[in-house]
Amino acid sequence: METESTHSKNIEHSSKQPESKQELNQKTSSQFLISIALGVLTLIAIVAFGYFKLLRVQ
Repeated sequence: METESTHSKNIEHSSKQPESKQELNQKTSSQFLISIALGVLTLIAIVAFGYFKLLRVQ
C-alpha cells in the first residue's frame, strides 16, 4: 500500500529536469577526448611493442 509521502517522493523524483544541453555537451566532449587519448596511447604502445620485438629478433 502506497502512502501519501511515498507517492509525493516518486512524483518529485520523476519530475527532475535532465542536465542542461551545455552540461551534456561538456561531459560528452570530455569523454570523447579521453577516449581519443586512450586510443592513441594504445596504438603507440602496440606499435612500439611490435617495433622493439622486431628489433630483438634480428
